[in-house]
Amino acid sequence: MTTLPTPQEIANRLRLLSQQMQDLGAAMEYTAGFDGAMAEHGKELLGAGLIASGWAAAIEKEMNQ
Repeated sequence: MTTLPTPQEIANRLRLLSQQMQDLGAAMEYTAGFDGAMAEHGKELLGAGLIASGWAAAIEKEMNQ
């Protein structure tokens, strides 16, 4: 049986994932020249990365209450 991650571990993993998503999204936009499908998907990925960062912050805030 696997051990479930703690809320802090989940927040840490979300932060790492968020940064990777933002970095890749920005690279996709830049590589595509800010035009076309890849650029649009890059913007979406970047936005999703920002959302994931917000989730991590919310988890940590809840833990500290």
